[in-house]
Amino acid sequence: MNDSFEHLRIIFLNQMVGLLFRELAEDISKEWSPSLLFTGHPDTLWSDRTDSLTIMAAPEYKRTNYLSRLLSGIRYVLYVLLRCWRLPRSTLLFLVSNPPFTGLIGYLLKRLRGQHYVVLVYDIYPDMLVQFGSLRESGLITRLWRRMNRVIWENAEIVFTIGDKMASNMKQQFDASKTLPGKVIAIPTWANTEWIRPVAKADNKFAKEYDQVGKLTVMYSGNLGNTHDIETILAAAKQLKEHDSIDFMIIGEGAKKNIVDKIKHQDGLDNLTILPFQPEEILPASLPTADIAVITLDKGCEGLSVPSKTHYYMAAGSALLGICDQSSEIAQMINKYDCGFVVKPGDTDAMVKAILELLRDEEKLKRYKTNSRSAAENFYSRNNTKLYIDALSAYLNI
Repeated sequence: MNDSFEHLRIIFLNQMVGLLFRELAEDISKEWSPSLLFTGHPDTLWSDRTDSLTIMAAPEYKRTNYLSRLLSGIRYVLYVLLRCWRLPRSTLLFLVSNPPFTGLIGYLLKRLRGQHYVVLVYDIYPDMLVQFGSLRESGLITRLWRRMNRVIWENAEIVFTIGDKMASNMKQQFDASKTLPGKVIAIPTWANTEWIRPVAKADNKFAKEYDQVGKLTVMYSGNLGNTHDIETILAAAKQLKEHDSIDFMIIGEGAKKNIVDKIKHQDGLDNLTILPFQPEEILPASLPTADIAVITLDKGCEGLSVPSKTHYYMAAGSALLGICDQSSEIAQMINKYDCGFVVKPGDTDAMVKAILELLRDEEKLKRYKTNSRSAAENFYSRNNTKLYIDALSAYLNI
């Protein structure tokens, strides 16, 4: 390894770094430099560098199927474990929970050479897989996975997560008193409100390219996975296909992409535009195209995940339409800031009613959009990275 890493302060471990984690690593590294990030995410590897954070290539995450995910995750863990072994043991490890065995890097290095680590949990597994029937509650894999989580979390200096309900759920699964804070620290995700901001459709190249000017655009942008209620969105598009002033956009990839393509052609949904994931540089134009942004969270996942794209939509000034249970943090956020509607998963009629209401009531739509942007600026901006810095400063001598 480079001699410049002799005084390394923090090593960030995240195989699939998104915008949020990259911003977090950049902001933390400004406080504690030099820092290092190991990732296999192409966008991050090609991104601009900072003086305080070095980004190094590691095996890429392969989403093709469960086996490819498992094997690529194992390759990442083994690669990074060997690299970290050659770096100073005084360096703090900052790792995320996906792939799920990434935490074993921290645990092994702590046991073998006394290295400290903190963990950030974005989604609670195996609970998500149990919820959707992929694993049995009493199955061997589930029990071993939970045992691994408990060992990793209890040996961490700090355990972070992104929602209060998630923190409460996690506290039932391990002894949080063994961490330095004695609790799980919940810090909400954010969006860069300087980078993502409202853009009038008349001035928006993306909106003009896809003929969205003068229309009410209902957008879903993100993973089209088995855990996302894409069917309700498609059913709503089918009911509203005779309304020329309403267009739906689905942007993303995943297991349900074939369903989206099939239904569009089978039902002749000319009011539905399907696009692949957009490059990062397009997001400041694509996200503000949404008058109504759809977030899905299936019932039973209320304390297991908080979709981070919610705050990007808010930064873009979109009204929110949450397909989720009223007890979820997404629903509570929408209701608290008066920035949209909440409908139950599978309730197509309620979704259609909400969309038509905003089509007819321009003042309500304007209020929701204004409130959405205001909440992003005041509570879910990049300033939230300072909460991580404060916690690391309070509990660790980095």
